[in-house]
Amino acid sequence: MNPRNTKPAVPALTAKGVPGFTLIELLVVIAIIAILAAMLMTSLARAKYSGMRTACISNIRQQYLPQITYADDNNGKFARHDDVSPDYHRTAGNVGSSIVDLMRKTYVPNSSILICPITRMNFGRTWWNYESMAKFADASTTDYGGWDTTAAYVFTPYMWLANLTPVLQYVDPSGKVNTQNPEMNEPPWPTKTMECDSRRAFITHRVSKTPGSKFWDVGHMGRFDATSLGSSAGFGWSITPDQPVGQADGSVVVRKKTLLKPRALGGPDGVTTYYY
Repeated sequence: MNPRNTKPAVPALTAKGVPGFTLIELLVVIAIIAILAAMLMTSLARAKYSGMRTACISNIRQQYLPQITYADDNNGKFARHDDVSPDYHRTAGNVGSSIVDLMRKTYVPNSSILICPITRMNFGRTWWNYESMAKFADASTTDYGGWDTTAAYVFTPYMWLANLTPVLQYVDPSGKVNTQNPEMNEPPWPTKTMECDSRRAFITHRVSKTPGSKFWDVGHMGRFDATSLGSSAGFGWSITPDQPVGQADGSVVVRKKTLLKPRALGGPDGVTTYYY
């Protein structure tokens, strides 16, 4: 055979006459797309969380104003708050004169400000009133619910701290009342508008623990009974990444998990510690 008549080999062609990709090339492209998609999803998740946190901070500010307005209309004193816990806004014993009864519609025309979008996402299927203030806590009882229900016990994703009647002790960062250096203790929650300074907490989510009972972490991305996640030492039981706290002067601070400290001791049993 004459070598000059031999034709050179040509690349394999697809049906349309275009060179095809090898399997390795396809796998590399798919891997790159997967990595880019993962990076994008992470960024979107962070942006979504940031947006929901901004909405929560807005809720806190909108809840602050009606409390101040109510107090201004009542000689500087905040609404009655002799409830079992700061996140309860009505208890069976004060039906008719509770925060809900005194402020609903008149001072708080839009009860949706009492729903934190992050808490709704985490707990809305567990406690229906965290999904909507028009719902009861669950299908088994009508005793517990949101602002827009007839429930005797109304609790929300937010603790209202002003004028809570049960006696509390305010503690230092170690969780104990510091008698030698009282300035190290958390400033008491306000009972009147004249006590509303930037040091005093006013509204936040509930993160608390009670010895021998459940640990509550209904803060951002929190988990009720989070003790199963680890030791209570160093907040191993809490997974709340940050905690927005409305101060009594109308400002809002956002504390990271590492900055959450015991602030008050009391509650319905007298031994519950509240963190923010």
